[in-house]
Amino acid sequence: MNRRFLLRAAAAGGTLLGTGLISPHRALASQAMPLGLQLFTVMTLLEQDFEGTLETIASIGYREVETIGAFGREPRRVRELLDKHGLRSPSQHLVPGQLYAAFLKFTRREMTEADVQQIWLREMSIERVEPIIEEAAGRAKALGQKYIVWQIIWPEQMQTRESLDQFCEALDTAGKLCAQEGLVFNFHNHAAEMQTRDGYVPYDVILESTDPAKVKLELDFYWAARAGVDPVDYLEKHADRYTQCHLKDSTSDGDFATVGQGVLDIPRYLQAGRKAGIEHFYVEYDRSDDPMTVVRDAYAYLEPLM
Repeated sequence: MNRRFLLRAAAAGGTLLGTGLISPHRALASQAMPLGLQLFTVMTLLEQDFEGTLETIASIGYREVETIGAFGREPRRVRELLDKHGLRSPSQHLVPGQLYAAFLKFTRREMTEADVQQIWLREMSIERVEPIIEEAAGRAKALGQKYIVWQIIWPEQMQTRESLDQFCEALDTAGKLCAQEGLVFNFHNHAAEMQTRDGYVPYDVILESTDPAKVKLELDFYWAARAGVDPVDYLEKHADRYTQCHLKDSTSDGDFATVGQGVLDIPRYLQAGRKAGIEHFYVEYDRSDDPMTVVRDAYAYLEPLM
């Protein structure tokens, strides 16, 4: 199925210029890779019909999923349902304590980002890194997962160089704990840490200050582009650090778009990701009013490119 939308170069807009987002589609390597879905995209649907949503995702063609913890459910039961519908889950995003409930309210637009942030800072305090990883490791083993992902750094955690250094130490601790359990630790980026502040880029500090053998990275292409950087530059300079990625697209004014219907050069990102050795590619869309249509359209666009 040919769903390769033409890039809208004229609509790219100022903040997206110079980031490598607008260029012709490029031919990709022929080796097919399984296409995954970050289940945050369909979280509201999962709460309405958990098994039915997984069944639909599998019927579309997805073979891998990244979880938000175990969605407040018994991990072994979640694993049974994934297996039943031919899905495997290589990775989870951390949701200790009450964080999943807060996530759910956020996706339903019942809680503001500021409210979620306060709960997050409490539940995922860097002082609690050991019990957080211990809980996640047990869940990962039940789900058959390899990766555990710390998915955000909040402004308070990089407000000063001292606070950022403390965050980096926590990531190192998490990486060591995961390695001891035979798991791989990832840090997932947003935009803020990829922008210069006080003469340095926090994301670059994280790259330079953490153990490259134990702290790997999950690259979110959308948020990197939103920060005004070319994500391919990071893949080329730090290929040994990246293991997973999120495939998201952007409108010309920086809002979310279904993959293949925005202005980002997704084929170029796929090519660079493969070259860097990324193992898992997950479609994601934040808070869509029609998530299953997004999931279907993204798959239809991406499947010929994989």
